[in-house]
Amino acid sequence: MPSTGQLQTLRLWLEDNGGYVNPAIDLDWNETAGVHCRVNFASSLGPDSRICTVPHSLALSSLNALVDDSFSVFRNRGLAPEAIGYFYLMHQYINKAKSFWRPYLQTLPGPEHEHLTPFWFEDEDLQWLADTDVLHTTKARQKLQEEHYAKGIDMLNRAKIDVEPYTWPLFKWAVTMFTSRSFSSRALRPLDSKYWAAYKVGPQGQRQTALVDMSRVSAEDQDFPVLFPVIDIPNHSPTARVDWAFDPGRFSITVKDPIPGGEEAFNNYGPKSNDELLLGYGFCIPNNLDDKVLLTLKPPPSDLQAAIRPFQPGYFSATNGHWSSEKATFGIKRLTWFDSMSSDPVSLFQQPPEPLLELMLYILRHTRDLPFVFQSDPLAYLTQLSSLGRQYLPFLARMIVQSLAPKLATLQASTPHDSPSNAKQSLAKVYRDGQITILTSVMNSLRSYLRSLLPSTGTPIQGTGLYTLETLLGLFSAVAGREQVDDFLTGIAANAGTDDVDQLRQAGWEDDMLVLLLCFAYPDLWSADSLLEYVRSITAKIADQASDTMEEELAPAQSAMDIVQVAAEACPGTRWCDEKWSPQFVAGVGGKVLAFESFAMVVPSDTGEDEVRSVVYVHREA
Repeated sequence: MPSTGQLQTLRLWLEDNGGYVNPAIDLDWNETAGVHCRVNFASSLGPDSRICTVPHSLALSSLNALVDDSFSVFRNRGLAPEAIGYFYLMHQYINKAKSFWRPYLQTLPGPEHEHLTPFWFEDEDLQWLADTDVLHTTKARQKLQEEHYAKGIDMLNRAKIDVEPYTWPLFKWAVTMFTSRSFSSRALRPLDSKYWAAYKVGPQGQRQTALVDMSRVSAEDQDFPVLFPVIDIPNHSPTARVDWAFDPGRFSITVKDPIPGGEEAFNNYGPKSNDELLLGYGFCIPNNLDDKVLLTLKPPPSDLQAAIRPFQPGYFSATNGHWSSEKATFGIKRLTWFDSMSSDPVSLFQQPPEPLLELMLYILRHTRDLPFVFQSDPLAYLTQLSSLGRQYLPFLARMIVQSLAPKLATLQASTPHDSPSNAKQSLAKVYRDGQITILTSVMNSLRSYLRSLLPSTGTPIQGTGLYTLETLLGLFSAVAGREQVDDFLTGIAANAGTDDVDQLRQAGWEDDMLVLLLCFAYPDLWSADSLLEYVRSITAKIADQASDTMEEELAPAQSAMDIVQVAAEACPGTRWCDEKWSPQFVAGVGGKVLAFESFAMVVPSDTGEDEVRSVVYVHREA
């Protein structure tokens, strides 16, 4: 822990070099908060009070290594900019006694400190991260940092620098200091010049400015972490309102709200999920409102990728042009469902990331052989009452549930049964519990939405909803008349020997009945403006004798036509005798609708117990 004297020395060093700390602020330390900023008891901070300013000349980053005459090994780069920064920080720590940043280095938590990011977890600690995104990221970062370290050590060796002090634990410490305390290099970026200002120590120990030409450096390598002494001290609070000012030559933080004497002055790192906080800073926030789970979508088929690319090039790698799974990864926060949403689910679908819904919409339409149509306002298309896009909502909900269900099951199965035995495991448990809570809330909310689409007992069956065979017959009766339902069931009875729906289901007739009912009742079940786009296309092709129905789809349709023929003979003058009936019509209408608009779902039975049934979504909103 840094002493009071060391913290005071740090403050004086900052101020002697052109920096500023508000006189009402004390640099303090305690066991809970570590080094932090606190308003002294004799003062208070009013609104819009600047608490700290750091000149760029005090910043520590890879830029300094590019101009430091005493440590010129990285002058020609040769290593990722962030890794150059790590080695430069190690160099300063190893030579702390004569380092310009000595007052700053003395107050940093040293390599011997208990660091709590997963980079420092032992095997028994990592068990608490089993099957999580954080574990996957930790392993990937560990491998990357090992590569950076090996390459940097090789460069030091070739430069005849003694590498013995540059140990792996010290490198891990340097990485941790940057991940937990750094700011983006955009704080240093000049507005209208290719030259970036870097600073070094001159022959007489004075601070000198050197200009670094960054015009040939890639945009990616111009984004690197920077340490700003003192301004990195305030702890994070998600509720703190602060303003970061990147003025020419300096970086300042201002608190927007008043802070009374004795209270801690916080920074706000922005909306951070627990995986970001744990990986970068080594802490988690229980019940973090900004927490999320990650969902990565599989690459769409190549023809769909080609259609998406002109409109959403961000999903493709800038280096090789291939689909980037990393860029098709979305953070989903916990969802909240209220029964009042059942009449209008707009507020539910405003909660998931809109780009996720957009991409899933394109994938869903592609599976239905529908043409790609770019949506400039996907949420409006999916949720506005007058939009036919609302017909996709149940299937988007189901896609999300199906995508997340394996993740939840895996997390629950691999959760340790014992209690955490140290601080690292306790943090991992907070993160893990949060992941399970979010997954559960998302899946339960979307399932509640789907259940809300089932017809309520005792209410008229007539609107948009999810229908079992029995309730679909009820809807058909409501929109076309009971005699049409009787005609349909009479035709089925001529084949099966009964029109009792329960008996028919138990005898395995449910799917056949649904296919035939969808043909028999189409288009009555859908309101005029809601006729299914792919069915309109299919029926038009059948009328033009241009049906492209696949052979494997026609075989079951031909069997269904045997049922139709028997029904037509038993029910003359009914829809069973319509000229529209053909294997192409059965496969293209009943078969496609059942394939695209139905799925298995747990529904309440007549006995009050839940059972898994096939349900068909019927969209009747104009």
